[in-house]
Amino acid sequence: MATEPRTRLYRNWYSKLLRLYPKAYRERFGEGMDQTFNDLCRERVKAGRGLFSLALWVFVETSAAIIRENATVAMRRIMNRISTLFLRLVISLIVIAALAVCAFPLPRMIAQEAAKTPDTAWQIYLFLVGAYIQAALFVFALYQAFRLLSHIDGNKAFSDLSVRALRYIKHSALAIGFLMVAGILWVMFLSAGTGEDAAGPKMLGLIGTLASSVVAAVAAVLQTQVQKAVDMKKEGLSGK
Repeated sequence: MATEPRTRLYRNWYSKLLRLYPKAYRERFGEGMDQTFNDLCRERVKAGRGLFSLALWVFVETSAAIIRENATVAMRRIMNRISTLFLRLVISLIVIAALAVCAFPLPRMIAQEAAKTPDTAWQIYLFLVGAYIQAALFVFALYQAFRLLSHIDGNKAFSDLSVRALRYIKHSALAIGFLMVAGILWVMFLSAGTGEDAAGPKMLGLIGTLASSVVAAVAAVLQTQVQKAVDMKKEGLSGK
């Protein structure tokens, strides 16, 4: 039939046009759209009607949809990058603030307190060591959060790298919580029988323990979910 070569031509053009859709959209709907266009062409030929008007209408409509879908994907990526960029900026500022506190006011404050009670100065310096260990763990956890955001930007949110980063964050938060509890017990031991009011330090320690426990719990849940997604992806690849 004279219309057969023209039908194949239109179908070929339409198949190539569908490749301009974003990959995720194309993989989900491309085959169905191609089949629908083929069915429309077949019905048009059976009815003895021309294909040019149908092809023109479908091509124009599909081209508009392609532009819309690509624009949506581009805007979503831009917004995601802006969000992760903002979070990384916040993390960087927190790290700078934490390092500044550890480098300047904290040692000065500890030295002043140690000068007041030379006989028990070792206890204060022991507190300083514990504070520096917690600060190191805190900065390490923030660094892993920074890396996690980088993995998200690189389309590696569901990967072993993200699982590892979340595991490090969880372990760091648990370690900080453990040190907080040890600090509370140490303060209670030192203040026992002295009549000193240690409610302030104990309250701060409890707040820190609660905060680190929440972070550890959230990181553990996210780690489990990401690990499940990674395992499903590996199973899907091995099954092909």
